Amino acid sequence: MQHNYPRLVSDIGGTNARFAIEIAPYTYQNIKVLQCNEYPSLASAITSYLSEANHSEIKHAALAVPSPIVDDTLFMVNSPWHLSSMKQTQEDANLESLIFLNDFHALALSIPHIPKDELVKVGGMELNPTKPIAIIGPGTGLGMATLIKHPIEEQYLAIPAEGGRSSFAAASEEEFELWQFVHKRFHHVSVERFLSGPGLQLIYEAICNIKEVAIDKIPSPSEITECAINDQCYICQQTLDHFCRILGTTASNLACITNAFGGVYIGGGIVPRILEYFIKSDFRCRFEDKGRYRSFLEKMPVYVITHKYPAMLGSSYALETYLSKGYIP
Repeated sequence: MQHNYPRLVSDIGGTNARFAIEIAPYTYQNIKVLQCNEYPSLASAITSYLSEANHSEIKHAALAVPSPIVDDTLFMVNSPWHLSSMKQTQEDANLESLIFLNDFHALALSIPHIPKDELVKVGGMELNPTKPIAIIGPGTGLGMATLIKHPIEEQYLAIPAEGGRSSFAAASEEEFELWQFVHKRFHHVSVERFLSGPGLQLIYEAICNIKEVAIDKIPSPSEITECAINDQCYICQQTLDHFCRILGTTASNLACITNAFGGVYIGGGIVPRILEYFIKSDFRCRFEDKGRYRSFLEKMPVYVITHKYPAMLGSSYALETYLSKGYIP
């Protein structure tokens, strides 16, 4: 790694923006989480953070963002910063070089750099690191990506996807009832409608509607998960059970599409917080429930990422590759 440090790296979600100063390869300080809705723009969040961290001199940055990146523009549908220009952000933040990465692009690039003790295995055999790796993660939205390794060079290439927009397909009569409820409200029922923080609330609301249970107030996603984990609310437990099953089916769909014998990795802000419940859930059963392809899914390992800021690792890898080789992996 030849370019001067420090550098700015980030992991920006729909709700929170996580910034850090990279002082050496994969070594961070001044990690801080900002609330996105407290800043009028992405550039204002960057300049505010750098000023507070006393690092306004930084000239190189990589930002992982919850958005597809089209030419110079970000379309962050789950963020208060709906539209952002890379060129304008670079100018406003006074940076010499700036790269944007889809947040799951960065998460995918982080996989080779995550310590083994920050990965929790949920079934399957040992991975084959030369094979494709699939990444999926529910949080404010639902992200997906694929990671492939060059067969000769020690280089990785990440392929981000907007798989959260794919259409939801019910795998049981109960899930079909959920679909019917949601379809009355939204013409297109995507998997993200269920596999996200707002999705937990929507599942909860649908169950109450189906069971004719009156609702005074829909709990927040964190309230739903806490009540389910602590055995305080039967409907919250049903909600979380549906969430885990639907995630199992969706993750196995992604595994089949990508032929992910390198493993399936689950990130995002929800699953690591319900890890014990998740491991005991029907997730793995649903993941393997692929009919004639069951024997292949049984072998595929699944890992939950427990690293606190994994996308920062991927942002660091991408920025170094960009500065030293001129392309974004």
